[in-house]
Amino acid sequence: MSCTERVIIPVNGGVEDWKEQLKALLITIKQQPGYIRTRWGPWSEDKQKLDLTIVGWESKEASEAFAQTPAFTTAMNQFSSVLSGPIEHYCVNFRPRAPQKAIDSPVVEMITFPNCTADEDTLRDRVAKCNEVEGCRGCGSGYSIDSVGDKEGGGKTYVAAVGWESMEASRSADKKIYVPGPEAGVTGKMEVHHVNYNFPVKGFSVTN
Repeated sequence: MSCTERVIIPVNGGVEDWKEQLKALLITIKQQPGYIRTRWGPWSEDKQKLDLTIVGWESKEASEAFAQTPAFTTAMNQFSSVLSGPIEHYCVNFRPRAPQKAIDSPVVEMITFPNCTADEDTLRDRVAKCNEVEGCRGCGSGYSIDSVGDKEGGGKTYVAAVGWESMEASRSADKKIYVPGPEAGVTGKMEVHHVNYNFPVKGFSVTN
């Protein structure tokens, strides 16, 4: 079963400081068996965090196999010089599998619920109400396949990607319409940021 690996990379400096290391990593990922696609961009709220949310694999096992290769070790060693902290990564079962309309949007609102135990259908139905809001261009959401590290006790994480025509459209939207809360069974914290997954960097077309 295909899955989406979400990778959050904290970096030092600006684009010129980390672009070559990221380019090498993306090209390495692209060459792996089971690879489908990659989309990435920096957080709008924190330019020193990179979100590789659409690392599509034919299966979770394909992702795990890549992590055991010399190519992975080489790419991560090259990246270590610009890292400002540990990398966070986990696989998510998004529905739809590839939320293309959302990810192709000029701005994507990423909503994360760590250690979430709410009913998946209830969460998905609530997130889908974003389609009723002006300026929304689609969404996808789902639970992580496995528990995620030590976050809030190490439970599964629920992730929603909501596409918008602009940052203004996202910020002016009534979040109560589509962001799950206690009424949907959400009792813990959530984290929200925005990403442009079409972030332009010269010379990166070879990574697509």
